[in-house]
Amino acid sequence: MSGELIRCFVAIDVFTPEIVRTVTGLGRELEEAGLVGKVVDPESLHITLQFLGEIGKDLVERVKEELSRIEFRPFPIRLEGVGYFPGGGRINVVWIGVRDPSGELHRLQGEVSSRLGALGLRPDKEFRPHITFFRVKSVRNKPQVLEAITRRANFEVGELTVDRFKLKRSVLRPEGPLYSDLLVVRANRGEETSGPGLTG
Repeated sequence: MSGELIRCFVAIDVFTPEIVRTVTGLGRELEEAGLVGKVVDPESLHITLQFLGEIGKDLVERVKEELSRIEFRPFPIRLEGVGYFPGGGRINVVWIGVRDPSGELHRLQGEVSSRLGALGLRPDKEFRPHITFFRVKSVRNKPQVLEAITRRANFEVGELTVDRFKLKRSVLRPEGPLYSDLLVVRANRGEETSGPGLTG
């Protein structure tokens, strides 16, 4: 139907075997500490560059045109540290932190934001790169959970090379969101930085 709205966002997928092992282990550790909820499906792990909300099909096509014009070289990011949102003792989601040693992640996000802003789509919050890996329903033992998270504050997952980003569709379901790719924008192949490439 012509009036259909599509819930979508721009993101970098980070599905690798190392990430899967890490997330599985951290999830088990947090559950043992007293966190009740769900570990995010490893194939759904991502860094959100900008959430667009629900937009019409015509605007989706314009978004795809703008994003496809973005050029970038592959660049490294470091995944390290564990934290939670919203903070202040309230734990709704637990995340792995993302470091941007080259500054290229922020440059890419800035260009995404600029191009989408020209279409009237502006970020709803400041860019704080992270990977949500645990969605919390309740906390049985908050002091123990907070201690477990604090203990992992400097936890190092490793380095990855970003060589693509995506416009993704999100369909909300009771068992968790279902994601699909609407557009994949690949890096221009020039000088590549070391590190395993991201899949998906």
